[in-house]
Parts: sequence; C-alpha cells; structure tokens
Amino acid sequence: MRRTAHAALFVAAVTAGACSTTPTSPSSSAAAVEVGAATQETPSLPTVIIPTPNQALGATRFVAFGDSITYGTLSSFDGVFLSNVPGSYPSVLASWLIQAHAPQSFVVLNEGSPGETARNGIDRLPGVLSTHRPQVLLLLEGINDMNVNDATPAQVASNVQYMVQIARLYNCTVLVATMPQTYPSTYPDGSERTQSAAKIVPFNNEVRRLLAGAQNVHIVDVYTAFGSNRSLMGNDGLHPTAAGYQRMAQEFLQVIRQVFPVRGSLQ
Repeated sequence: MRRTAHAALFVAAVTAGACSTTPTSPSSSAAAVEVGAATQETPSLPTVIIPTPNQALGATRFVAFGDSITYGTLSSFDGVFLSNVPGSYPSVLASWLIQAHAPQSFVVLNEGSPGETARNGIDRLPGVLSTHRPQVLLLLEGINDMNVNDATPAQVASNVQYMVQIARLYNCTVLVATMPQTYPSTYPDGSERTQSAAKIVPFNNEVRRLLAGAQNVHIVDVYTAFGSNRSLMGNDGLHPTAAGYQRMAQEFLQVIRQVFPVRGSLQ
C-alpha cells in the first residue's frame, strides 16, 4: 500500500509541473516534404573499360595450294621480281589470323608452284595433303591451263572440281577462290599476251556451278573483290601487286571467319 501511494504522488507531481510551464512562443514544425519531390542523386560509378576478347576460330591449320599467284610472284617487269615474298596472300593471311585471334596459333603453309596447271595440281595435291594434314585447303588454280595449253574454261573448272574431291577424301574443308580478272599485256620483248582475259568470267561461272551445294566447300570471290581495279594487277596483267595479294588475304580471312566461328571467346 505504501509503495502504491508513493507512485500516485510522483505521477501527480510530474503532471502538475508539466502544466505549469507556459512556452513563450509556439515551436515551429519542420516543413512537410512531398514524396518524390526531393532530388535524389545517383552515385556516379567509376568508368570501367572491358576489353573485347578475341573470338576463337574452329580451324587453325591451312594449306594454300596453287600456282605462282599462290606462291606470291610479282609481275616480272614491275621493277621488282620476287618469289615467295612476304606479301604473298598466304603469308599476309597468317599474319592477320595470328594478330586478330591471339592467343590461338595458326599455320598457313604456302604450297604454290609457279607454272603449275590444274592438271599438274591433281597429281601433286595428294602428297601435299598426306604430308601436312591440314584442316582447310585454300585453292586457286587454272590460269596456266588456259594460258599455256589453251584449255577451255569448262575443262579447267572440271580439274578444279576434281582437286576439291581429292581434298574432301582427306576430310579437308575447301575454300575455292575465283580467278581475278587478268588483262592483255605487251611484254618488254614486244610480245602480246592475252592472259586469257576473255576466259576468266566463264571459268569462274563454271567453277561456281560445279561446286554449288558441295558439302564443306565454299567460294572465296576474289574476282568480285578485285572488280575492275587494274591497279591490283601487275604490269604483266597476270600477277597481283602487293596490294592485290593483301586484297586476296582479306577475302580469305572474311570467309574463314564466316565458316569457322566458335561461340564464346578465348578467355
């Protein structure tokens, strides 16, 4: 009972004290803030540069097969006659593949044989494929058949088709280049050479027709890439210039990336 009484007295005293205090002025209340009206600053994030990883390719071992155009011969009277020059399309292609798709390593073997006909190529090809065992054959041949032996475009295209069939027996994917446009030329000795210029379009058309729908066989349209740009061919009207070989490498690289993409990156 005594504890209850003391508690009642304490409550009464506190209440009386609170009521006896008169404020001199009303206390100011904080202004109401409308929801959404206050500016909310998004914290800035540091700039992060994420390098794009190189894309992987599903083929790394190539053999380039053909005649002097594959070998890398430049025009014999352009002032510089070189064979197997670093500017040959296989060497340029290898350099670009390594640069663009590191850390993958690539091999592009140059099996160009100056003066070779497609008929000769049929005999040589099996030995090259059995020795090197490439995943991919890069093929351009036939101009010497038409120039030297006066073969018809249909005959030469048939030989190219036969080489493709040989490569498929070795389980190679085959990238077949169309022939760039050649041009008639007058040689330093005064001789006139047509360079089979009139046969190029019929030959290319027949190659496309014979290989249409062939499994794991793809056309690299060098003819269209060169167009009528005469500066891409040397003074002899037959061999590409250094810029022409680079254009060839560019076309092969583009088709390789289309045919052999791999999902994901090299990371």
